[in-house]
Amino acid sequence: MRKLLPALLLLLVAAVAAAQKVSYSLRFGVSQHDFADTVQVAYDHHRIVVPVSVGGKQLHFLLDTGASQTTIFGDAPIEGTESLGFIASHDAVGRSSDVPVVRMPPMTIGRTTFTGMQAIVQQRTVRRSDIDGIVGFDLVCKGLHLKIDARRGLLILSDRPDSFDDRDAVRLKYRMNYHVPYIDIEPFGGYRERVLFDTGSPLLYAMNRQSFDRCEAATRGACLTMVEGRSMGRHAIGYGGTEQRGETLFLALERLCLGSFALTDVHALTTQGGSHVGGALLDYGTVAFLPQKRRIVFTPYDGAQQATVANRQTDKVVVSEGGRPVVGLVWERSEHYRAGLREGDIITGVDGRQIATMAEYRLYGPKAGQQHTIVVSNAQGERRELKMKW
Repeated sequence: MRKLLPALLLLLVAAVAAAQKVSYSLRFGVSQHDFADTVQVAYDHHRIVVPVSVGGKQLHFLLDTGASQTTIFGDAPIEGTESLGFIASHDAVGRSSDVPVVRMPPMTIGRTTFTGMQAIVQQRTVRRSDIDGIVGFDLVCKGLHLKIDARRGLLILSDRPDSFDDRDAVRLKYRMNYHVPYIDIEPFGGYRERVLFDTGSPLLYAMNRQSFDRCEAATRGACLTMVEGRSMGRHAIGYGGTEQRGETLFLALERLCLGSFALTDVHALTTQGGSHVGGALLDYGTVAFLPQKRRIVFTPYDGAQQATVANRQTDKVVVSEGGRPVVGLVWERSEHYRAGLREGDIITGVDGRQIATMAEYRLYGPKAGQQHTIVVSNAQGERRELKMKW
């Protein structure tokens, strides 16, 4: 036994070294100085997809201001990365974990090359062939000004201090938390909340349930007028999995105010994760980040200070559970509920095609607004065939 102790200690030391914790770092190089670089991007389902070149390969990265760092995926490794250790990471539903961090090989966006950039390595339950990684808010934290014009499909990067400071725009001061930007908004008259500005989320707005409870207390219940329904379930998804089951509120906001700009007739959900404004805001104007002034500059496309959203309420959500597509949430006042869809149903077939995995559901699943025959089974194994418009 005594002879084994030194060997065990050596293994322990090696394990500790392998699990070395590293800190968030902006020590990466930028190839240009005093520049403005315009990049053609895609705006797809309220998400900005940026062309990125790494090692001569053309890749597609999601632009996610809710991510503190560049991210790559464990199921699609990039050649030339160097392992650095582990770093603490916080996902969209509030879970914390230690994740691997690597040093990226030179990465080029437009005409600008970034060298020595850190990236975290995340796992994902379903691989999307159109997304190879994530461009995070570290570009802005580095001091680069960034402007997104979704209507024209443009991303502009610049290091010039006077970039994008439009005098007629709405200016929103942002504060940093976990190296990502938070702004103050007003979802209900007399109640302000701090939310993450998260272009990685396709939603326009999601409200943390505890924030709603604080709003109810602050307004003495007046905000209950914006609740149009309640259901048990789960819908928010982070890298660590889906949020815990709980009561979800379906909200109908008369006005959602961002500074002097107002969005009217907004439908949204509560979430157990943090409140956030997402990529759908890009439907209504350009967004620029000015790091020196800690400002977000929002310029409405038509110059108006108000826009009507009138979006359809999210009345059902399918999540991944054990790799299978499972109904995580269904509103009890929806057509889907009346057709027989229930929370916890496992989707096993669509229009005669068997569905065994979430990946198959993404490929062959039902399309919004179209009529389908959907086969589901519940936790007891009971099989049902449902006909509905999805």
